[in-house]
Amino acid sequence: MHGRIPNVTSPDEDTEKAAVIAFDVTRLFLGPLARAPRGIDRIDLAVAHHLFADAASPHLGVLPTPWGMRAFDAPRIMRGLAYLDRHWAESSEAGDDPLWRDLVRWLLDSSALTAVERRPDNGLLARGKRLAGELAATGIALGRGVRSAIPPGAVYLNVGQIGLAVPLFHSWLHDRKDVTAVFMLHDVIPIDHPELVEPASRSHHARMVRTTAEHADGLIVTTGYASTSVAGEIARHRSDPLPTLVRRLPLPRTFIMPRESDPALADCRYFVACGSIEPRKNHALLFEAWRRMAAQSGRDVPKLVLVGSPGWKAEEILRPLTDEPALQRAILHVSGLSSPALARLMLGAAAVLCPSKAEGFGLPLLEANALGVPTIASDIPAHREVADAGTILLGCEDAEDWAQAITAHPAGGVRQTPKISAERTEATYCHEILEFLSHCARENGKAPAGQPGMTMRHRSQTTRGWQ
Repeated sequence: MHGRIPNVTSPDEDTEKAAVIAFDVTRLFLGPLARAPRGIDRIDLAVAHHLFADAASPHLGVLPTPWGMRAFDAPRIMRGLAYLDRHWAESSEAGDDPLWRDLVRWLLDSSALTAVERRPDNGLLARGKRLAGELAATGIALGRGVRSAIPPGAVYLNVGQIGLAVPLFHSWLHDRKDVTAVFMLHDVIPIDHPELVEPASRSHHARMVRTTAEHADGLIVTTGYASTSVAGEIARHRSDPLPTLVRRLPLPRTFIMPRESDPALADCRYFVACGSIEPRKNHALLFEAWRRMAAQSGRDVPKLVLVGSPGWKAEEILRPLTDEPALQRAILHVSGLSSPALARLMLGAAAVLCPSKAEGFGLPLLEANALGVPTIASDIPAHREVADAGTILLGCEDAEDWAQAITAHPAGGVRQTPKISAERTEATYCHEILEFLSHCARENGKAPAGQPGMTMRHRSQTTRGWQ
């Protein structure tokens, strides 16, 4: 749908004969509720674009509706993806994003607070209008019941996790034992660290684990750390281990597109932290580091841009930006920044900061490393797996160490998007996911006669393997 991505070493082409994949599009259907995609949204979108690359695709989109779980054909799914691309501005230029222009003004002059004052409306009415626009663009249809619409030997794939906590959405799998079910679970942080998430998240996540344990024939995770913790929880509900693909997330395609950081910001010393505003992201550590730098340097402190949608306790977390003038001058929270604008913002940063207390992966760290931008990250298991050799790993609580590391980084200057190897791309990622689906179908004896799934090819060395 997007054509060849430039500036990438293309993977070896091989002939694939794919079994029909019933891809859960629930997260993507709800995409218009958000002004910009999260990391998990971008991955879900990448897999969907790969499966529904043209109208002749045999694959189906699966979605819960008021009349049950329904399946929809490729042309309808493609129209929904096109709407979502436009809404999220995934293929636009950074300069087309009004928030980008306001953000540049603020970085050059702290008194220009238009980036805060002119955020796009994200109230209930605006969200409702966006969902209505998606329905209009896609075309309202009843779809077909999944029990009859999904052909024998198909694979049901859920990457977005949405709906796994609702057993009713997956009851149809009891009646379709021929269907191979493969789920992605990003982590079990709400179970391992309930103090870092809203109270309902723990029970919600526990239901997701139970659904996976009951129905899954295969599991996809992003790190060895996530694999161990997720497998431990699943083992509470089933005795046999699941075939598991441990595979790093790819670099989103918008981060691969050739671009230059904004020359106007070449001498502006600013830092970026990307992630939803919630306790586990540990923004309080950054605020304390900035207080220490302000106490030592007065007004001569670098800028910090927090990019992320408000989450649990966001108002409380961000209150210092209103109550403390020193932080208000130096730190700006932006919600709704497009992916192209985020990529250009990262490219010009002095460093990208990742202070999370817990992660299953850490996509911003991967993105910054791939762009050649310095990174400072919390010393947690997932970050240790993802970080490159140049990443500075620091404790989650030591604000003084963070302040010193931040102070040592000069302005980013002007950078160009480097050449990205094929192993980091969405195309390679999707190929390896599809290989694993075929592996799971065969392992479970569900691949239909005469339809062996897809031709297996040699796995990339970047794939950590099947367990």
